[in-house]
Amino acid sequence: MANYAIIIGINDYIPPERLGLKALQGAIRDAESVHEWVITHGGVTPERARLITSVLNPLAPLKQQVDAAIVEMMQDILVNGASADRLYFYFAGHGIGVERDLENNGLCTAGWNELFRNSEALSSKEYKQKFMNEGLFKEVVIWLDCCRNTKVYLDPAGGPGIIPNMGPNQNPQYFLGYATQFQNQAFETAAAANGEHRGVFTEVLLEGLAGAANENGQTPVTADELRDHLAYYVPHRAEAAGYIQIPEISHNATRYSQMTF
Repeated sequence: MANYAIIIGINDYIPPERLGLKALQGAIRDAESVHEWVITHGGVTPERARLITSVLNPLAPLKQQVDAAIVEMMQDILVNGASADRLYFYFAGHGIGVERDLENNGLCTAGWNELFRNSEALSSKEYKQKFMNEGLFKEVVIWLDCCRNTKVYLDPAGGPGIIPNMGPNQNPQYFLGYATQFQNQAFETAAAANGEHRGVFTEVLLEGLAGAANENGQTPVTADELRDHLAYYVPHRAEAAGYIQIPEISHNATRYSQMTF
C-alpha cells in the first residue's frame, strides 16, 4: 500500500489591521493530530506524510510552499510507478466561501489578506479536481476544517499544473468532508480539562476514525459510517458550545466498493 498525505494547519495570519485575518488557536494542533493518525492508522509512512504548519517569522506557509509539497509528492509517485492507493488532503485554518459556487471554497494560506485575496487562497474545487483527474490515486480523501461564509468576493487559485490522465486510476473514489455548510462558520472550542482549543469537526472526525463511528466501537469504519458519525455529532458538539455548525459530507463509495478508514 502506498498512501500519501498533505496535512496543513494554519494558526498564524497577516493580522486584521493589515487587512488580513485573526490568528487561530487550534488549527496547528488539529493538523498534528491528523498527521499522527495518518502515520499510525492511515497507512501512510512518515516520509510520505507532509505536515505543513504555520510560523510567524517569516510568515508561512504561502501557496507556493503548499504547491511545492504537492509537486514533490507527485514526483515521488511517478518515480515509484505512477500509481498510489490513497491521498489524504487535510486543511485547518481560515476559509472563505465563493459566491455563486457552492462546490468551491477558498482555503486561506498564512499570507492571505484582502490585497492577495485570490493568489493566497487555495480553491478546494480545483485542488480536488486536480487530485481526481491526474489518475495517480485510487482514493482521494479530503477533510476541510474551515469556514465557508463569503466575507469578500473571492476567485481562489488552482493547484500546480493539472496533467489529466497522467496515471492509471481514471475513476478514483473520493470522500469530501467540509466542516460546515456553505455560508456558515466552523468553530474551535476549548476542552474543559486543559483549555486547549480544537476544531469541532476535527475532534469529532478523529473520534470517529478511532472507532466511535462504528456501533461496536471498532475499526475500520466505512465511508457511510464516518459520514453519519460526522453528520450527527458535529452539530451536537457545536450546540453544546453555543454554536450552530452542520458539516457537509459527500463520497462516491458504494455498498459493493466501500471505502474504509
